[in-house]
Amino acid sequence: MVFALVVSLVLALAASAYADPGKGKGKEKVKFKANGNWKAVQLADVGSHWAEQPIQWMCAQGILAGYPDLTFRPNVPVTKFEAIMMISKASGFSGSIDSERSWSGDVPAWMEECLNYSVDEGILTEDEAASLKGWVPAKRYEVAVWAARAMGVDEDGQSSFQDLSEIPFYARPYVGGMFKHQFMIGYPGNVFQPNKPVTRAELSVVLYRILLSQSPGDSEEDQSRDTLEYVRLEPADGSDGVDPSTSRLVARFNLEVRAVEDNESVRDGIRVRNLTDKEDVEIDRVSFSGKELRIDLDQSLESDMTYRVTIARGIIEDRESGQTFRGIAAGDWEFSSTDSALEILQLTPRNGASNINGPGTEVLEARFNREIQVVAGKDLLSAIEIYNRTDRESVEINKVELDQDTLLITLEEPLVRNSTFEVTIKQNYLEDELTGVRFEGIDGSAWKFTTR
Repeated sequence: MVFALVVSLVLALAASAYADPGKGKGKEKVKFKANGNWKAVQLADVGSHWAEQPIQWMCAQGILAGYPDLTFRPNVPVTKFEAIMMISKASGFSGSIDSERSWSGDVPAWMEECLNYSVDEGILTEDEAASLKGWVPAKRYEVAVWAARAMGVDEDGQSSFQDLSEIPFYARPYVGGMFKHQFMIGYPGNVFQPNKPVTRAELSVVLYRILLSQSPGDSEEDQSRDTLEYVRLEPADGSDGVDPSTSRLVARFNLEVRAVEDNESVRDGIRVRNLTDKEDVEIDRVSFSGKELRIDLDQSLESDMTYRVTIARGIIEDRESGQTFRGIAAGDWEFSSTDSALEILQLTPRNGASNINGPGTEVLEARFNREIQVVAGKDLLSAIEIYNRTDRESVEINKVELDQDTLLITLEEPLVRNSTFEVTIKQNYLEDELTGVRFEGIDGSAWKFTTR
């Protein structure tokens, strides 16, 4: 596959009235051109991965690299050193820069010049670089900051994420900009999960999206030379936790598009496949609006299903030049749906039980509809309160554990006889491990039982 595109990488000019770390220093706009002799890099572990195309393309351009054993390890969290290296290469770092700075012994030799570059270009401040702790996994908000600074992504301070308070104040405009342009997306429940580690595949896709986006600063002459490409998919390729009520899919292109023949032929050339049930999803209609292709389904998505969308070659064209779209192949647009709510399926003892063996009960269980994890920065033990309504006193808890989809509460001592107990699980302490949707919590009225 040959990619011929021109993408502008504009570094932001430092202009701040407050002490905001690491504003881009600004430099002449540079043009990134894909290698015209692009060839797929043979990586042993990305052949069926949802991010295969971005990874292969980025590696072929020399922006990313695999390991000597021909693996990419896409699902491994990327370290801060690796993240800075990947982002720097995407913004133009070629591996050589003059500097008199010296770094601590914790910085490997292969990273020293990259750190110099990142400081010179405003990706990091010198203080940030010196205290980077580069072997630690990079967090989502950190990647948003570094990529936005490096690639000149417009800032946006209007974020309204439910977990906005968990994003450092200085990072919020960068996160907002990355989200506004859909270079990084949120999770169901309107959360960003800023402290979640980023995998190598995820960072590859973020940089790929930025590089393939059409810069608003490009001239009409530049645009006329662009290959017709999609720049954003909704739902995004590889996304999990897609709202089951979704009934419209959108492909946004770098140029204005239309049907080569008519909308009916485009509809016939698009296939939405439910991979879980192994059946096709009916398409009601397709329409074009500027740079967008909109696919309206006959019915909304179903919960807990994986979908694949393919678009045939040669059925969509650039309105101005008439060049046709190469299509979207199998595996390039896949996503999974799930109920947005994180709910309890089963309580042990069950709510309302009235004949529980007190001396025989010292472990309480709550089983959820999803695998769960504790919210970053929260103390799991603090999430639970148990109250003996009969004796009007709290019950001591020994430990609280998570086992996939189950919350296990071990008491200091077995329950006493002839008493009524109420268990509270506090709000925003547990979240869906996959989507980040948080549990709304329950109070004692929802988990009450009596011993004999």
